[in-house]
Amino acid sequence: MTSTWILVADAARARLFEATGRSEPWQEVACFANPDGRAPGRHATTERAPRVNESMGSARHAIEPHTTLRDKSTDQFAHMLGDALQRGHDDHRYQHLVLVAPPRFLGALHGALDKQVAGCVSGEIQHDFTALRGDEIRSRLPPQLLA
Repeated sequence: MTSTWILVADAARARLFEATGRSEPWQEVACFANPDGRAPGRHATTERAPRVNESMGSARHAIEPHTTLRDKSTDQFAHMLGDALQRGHDDHRYQHLVLVAPPRFLGALHGALDKQVAGCVSGEIQHDFTALRGDEIRSRLPPQLLA
């Protein structure tokens, strides 16, 4: 029996569902949370930008990081989800994968997926459905995605 996993995610949380048939109810496989996903660009404890000393003289300059803490947190969360999807693939738990995420987080997921897992992606939806119930998510997805 073919199984499809549906990952519904954003930068702060993710839910993983399993569909074994078009008429069968979905089973929630896992739920993930990233508490830093909704945090502002910098945490309150690091409001002041780091400083560096000038090589000549006593001047000091503020330096801005290339990526924000929120972006780092988002990438770490995407890699954690990628690892979970990889384990499911290695255990032959699914044959098809559907990704449902806002465009920005979908890009982070693409960077975190292994080649084998990326090859299983049968469809993508660029929306944030994380706040919806499982049956509401199902009603918003095209039926042909659940092969």
